[in-house]
Amino acid sequence: MTRTEQFLSSLPGNVLGGLRRADQLWDTYKQGTRVIPSVVQVPSALSDQSSTTLAHSNSQPDQWDVVICGGTLGILLGTVLAQQGWRVALIERGVLKGRAQEWNISRRELAVFTTLGLLSADELEEAIASEYNPARLAFHQGIELWVEDILNVGVDPVVLLETLKAKFLEAGGTLLEHTAFLKAAVHPNGVELVTQRTLQQDDRQQTLFARLVVDAMGHFSPIANQARNGQNPDAVCLVVGTCAQGFLQNKTGDLFASFTPLQKQRQYFWEAFPARDGRTTYLFTYMDAHPKRPSLEEVFEDYWILLPEYQGIEL
Repeated sequence: MTRTEQFLSSLPGNVLGGLRRADQLWDTYKQGTRVIPSVVQVPSALSDQSSTTLAHSNSQPDQWDVVICGGTLGILLGTVLAQQGWRVALIERGVLKGRAQEWNISRRELAVFTTLGLLSADELEEAIASEYNPARLAFHQGIELWVEDILNVGVDPVVLLETLKAKFLEAGGTLLEHTAFLKAAVHPNGVELVTQRTLQQDDRQQTLFARLVVDAMGHFSPIANQARNGQNPDAVCLVVGTCAQGFLQNKTGDLFASFTPLQKQRQYFWEAFPARDGRTTYLFTYMDAHPKRPSLEEVFEDYWILLPEYQGIEL
């Protein structure tokens, strides 16, 4: 059993399975075996039937100004639009809920929430889980630089998303959880979306009509995959990491640190942030999608090997 199997299999939520599903996707990039989805009917490929104008009906319950696909990112835009009076539907394939891992940002960047009226000053403070200073930039056999107020605030995604979710609904937005995007057809005056429920006992399909559709589904978006038409990105950043307790030194952070030379055709970099529940550490590296590039699980094995030296701990 590898260290990755040993550590991740003991965590709740099938973390090891999630890592291996991500590796399966990464492998399709390396091997050039990705299936290009055809989920959006674009104007140049519209049939006579789909190019007809959508019928307008103010009483139609499933007609929206904006439909946003993807809840974690979409709730930010959706709440702003709903508060401005737009009819907004937000679809999320699971439950719109933040994960336990903190998001690091600066207070200056967080100010946009109060500037836009999304959060009050008190609500913003409630969403902040941790804060530290200073942060380090360090390079192998090079100098160390220390900075302040950069990525030094840890936001609790659970609190932030729950607060925004309540404000979105209060402003009249419609949240469709357990609802996955299936396909869309572009018409001269709007978009017709087909969605599907993702519950085991409920897989019904539903059609939504919108003036605008926003794709906020992230890396796994079938819309983005179709738009790329099988083209690989020029570069990929592989990232692994954990949040754990037991670090003796946990008052400062690392924004960008490297303490090893180039090895196995890759250069490793680290990030580390004090968190409310311990310390978050990331190992990341940049590469292309050549078939010989490592898997995420291989990088994770290097993470366990290098972490004790990096943080002065024992596993």
